[in-house]
Amino acid sequence: MATSQGLMRTLATWSAASVVGGAVVWAAGRDPQVRAFGRQTLAWGAVDAAIAGFGATRPDPDPRRLRTILHLNCVADVGYLGLAVAAWRRGRTGDGAAIAVQGAFLLALDSHYAYHLEVPAR
Repeated sequence: MATSQGLMRTLATWSAASVVGGAVVWAAGRDPQVRAFGRQTLAWGAVDAAIAGFGATRPDPDPRRLRTILHLNCVADVGYLGLAVAAWRRGRTGDGAAIAVQGAFLLALDSHYAYHLEVPAR
């Protein structure tokens, strides 16, 4: 069963990997686009960590409300993928690739939990 705690744990794990991985790539990268990928990944990881941390302090939301939020997040995630394409087209391939990775992961995460969330019948 998908739960809000599972969602927050998964997001926290992803954020930690993004922060650490992004910091390493940013620091060690020699190419500006590689460094941009690392910087962008680190920034997304920090935002994801803040969201996971905030979510972990809150009581479990109503499953219907959580599903609605997850559906709205899926729309935002598709928007992130559009931003990735725009960055890539402007020659910011490092930023675009990092945004695409984050947007794709978040779309998979949000759609998975929206689909598997058990919502009681009315």
